[in-house]
Amino acid sequence: MVTEVATACQVCGLPTRHPVREGDRVYCCTACREVARLLAEPRAAEPARGESGATVVLEVAGMWCASCTWVVREVLARADGVTDVDVSLFQRRARVGYDPARIDPRRIARSLRRFGYRAWVEGEEAPYDEEEAVSYRLLAGIVLTMNVMMISLTLYAHRWLGWWDTPSGEALAAFFELVLPIGALPVVALLGWPIFRAGLAGALRAKPNMHTLIAVGVIAALVVSIVNLLRGDGRTYFDTASVLLVLVTAGHWLELRARKRGGEAIERLFEQLPATATWLTVDGPREVPADEVPLGGRVLVRPGARFPVDGVVAVGRGDVDESLLTGEPIPVERGAGDRVYAGTVNVDGAFEVVAAAVGSDTVAGTIGRDLHAALWSRPTAVRLADRIAALMVPAALGVAALTFVFWWGRSGFEPALTTALSVLLVACPCALGIATPLSLWMAIGRAADGGVVVRDGEAIELLGSADAVRFDKTGTLTAMPLRLERLWVDGDVDGFLGRVAAVEACSEHPVAAALVEAARTRDVELVSVEAVEVVPGGGIRATVDGSEMRIGSRRFVGAASSRRVDELAAAWEAEGSTVIYVAVDGEVRGLCGIGERVRSDARPAVDGLRGAGLDVAVLTGDSDAAGERWRRRLDVAVHAGLTPQDKLAHLESVDGVVVMVGDGVNDGPALAAADVGVAVGSATDVARSAADVLLIRDDLRLVPRLVALGRATVRTIRRNLAWAFAYNLVGVGLAAAGYLRPVLAAAAMLASSVLVISNAGRLRRCSLEDGAGT
Repeated sequence: MVTEVATACQVCGLPTRHPVREGDRVYCCTACREVARLLAEPRAAEPARGESGATVVLEVAGMWCASCTWVVREVLARADGVTDVDVSLFQRRARVGYDPARIDPRRIARSLRRFGYRAWVEGEEAPYDEEEAVSYRLLAGIVLTMNVMMISLTLYAHRWLGWWDTPSGEALAAFFELVLPIGALPVVALLGWPIFRAGLAGALRAKPNMHTLIAVGVIAALVVSIVNLLRGDGRTYFDTASVLLVLVTAGHWLELRARKRGGEAIERLFEQLPATATWLTVDGPREVPADEVPLGGRVLVRPGARFPVDGVVAVGRGDVDESLLTGEPIPVERGAGDRVYAGTVNVDGAFEVVAAAVGSDTVAGTIGRDLHAALWSRPTAVRLADRIAALMVPAALGVAALTFVFWWGRSGFEPALTTALSVLLVACPCALGIATPLSLWMAIGRAADGGVVVRDGEAIELLGSADAVRFDKTGTLTAMPLRLERLWVDGDVDGFLGRVAAVEACSEHPVAAALVEAARTRDVELVSVEAVEVVPGGGIRATVDGSEMRIGSRRFVGAASSRRVDELAAAWEAEGSTVIYVAVDGEVRGLCGIGERVRSDARPAVDGLRGAGLDVAVLTGDSDAAGERWRRRLDVAVHAGLTPQDKLAHLESVDGVVVMVGDGVNDGPALAAADVGVAVGSATDVARSAADVLLIRDDLRLVPRLVALGRATVRTIRRNLAWAFAYNLVGVGLAAAGYLRPVLAAAAMLASSVLVISNAGRLRRCSLEDGAGT
């Protein structure tokens, strides 16, 4: 009796008595074979980093507006050893490049604390939650200010209306005047201290910010009030100072809340990734951190649990809720050989999954990184607003000083003080600082909810200004997978197909996948190949059994062919097949007819873009005859016979902002060269790395909806900026002319911020779902 010996799988390491072999590789199942192929695919190179440099991200609390962003950037940039600084107001973070030999991250953080900002290294335990702390202080401040206002109203009634005009009433009024500062000073300490600390620190170091404007005004009001109180003059401004601080703090809290809502889509991604996984080993199941599962390791996913890794199903079948990534609420069925993704939910099956990516390399982890990177981007409108806000603070101080001098000479000290205070408050660039970033953040989050990753904030602006859209054909507009429908061979079919598939297994092109799958279906054994070279837009060549084999377009193979071969190829193309030539040592030895079908969502996408007034066309390397078929199918212009270089030249010739939609290796240069590159859900790693926008949900109808979202975002940004500029210009003029009291100026500042936040919040109603408009 012969005992069958178990063989260890070369991917998951588990023993198998029925191995799946491919060349000299041994796998326990087709899932492990698929994971081995995925791990062998070329991946986009990581950005080069200087050997002597390092980067740290700081959490920064206390930033209120674009002027604070400018101060933080300037302070960090001037620290010894700092080489690069990027500050994100809405993330409340600073990304700092530095020389570890000259400075360390904690010293960098301490340099900000001297200016009144609290900073700590990302990943360290936060000393406090800024939004929560501000909300508690605001609530207490409102309660205390209500008491102050009740006392002030009583005094106003006595002074202006003559109420209680008796000796006892005068005594009561004198008592209330002494109680008033006792009630106001806690408000000042509670709400004003963080502002005073940052404002005075900036002023003392010749870097004034918004805190400086508010601090100067409130402190001046308090000083005058205390002096008048000591002189027995009843004209005090304790109520004004208290209400100002409440209104300013309320505006800051609203901005923090808006920031938190804008980042909900990103946080939701990370919250849904399981922390642990059940790893199946030769010694039995083990609970390990999800990011410690080795690539190729097999994990068990029970019903109701989330998948901890990206991978391929080896065992099991059931429904999977992928709405976290795609936005589609309807579960999809997954079984052996299907791809599954970390963070998605196993609804009702029991799965064993072979890990192809873990931790930050999963699709969800990559999306999170891309979204965070988008929040760091500073489009043109943001940079312009930041520069203007940086100039507005010293300008506001100058205008307030001139206003004070003018009104002092005309009406006296106290009217001059209140008028100057109104100028300082109304000139605070809060609305200007949040007008653009908040709109972009809302749009990026809305896109993420719909299964789209926007990797650069400027891409949203460019989508809203798009004039033309160009589609790649194969893999983008074609229904996947492609199929080998016709085959002509001058010789042994299985041997020929085995050699062709062995060469094409080294390529990511959809046609290559169709040929490899055809060989697997026929159970053809693949041979060894050497000197493989993929030529984007042309084909692939390699050495097989000592002969040079070229596979690709007629122009690429450049080989002699008989009249019969040419007639056969022409007939196949006329019937709708894409013809792939196979040449061996300079002679055509075979033809492969690939069947292509138009995706069901291609025509609606094209029609939607044309309905929006965009110029739409298809770029393909196929023959003119194939291009003409696609022109009739989609009723759209088709530019055929293009190499990757031809596609670049075409994109450069298009007037206006052009969007390129593609999926393959040969689309990488075009995606990078276009104003906006969009990679579809089935795109290769190279295409994804070159694109500005990733369609995680593989639906071409998202492209016109993204354009609509971009247009809505651009409209919102323009409205917000127009309002912010108009508010500051008109408000400063009215305040300087004496038409705005300080409380009204503070209320106007709050109303301006509320209007900008509300306007940006409308973008959350834009939908990328079926049948939804924007």
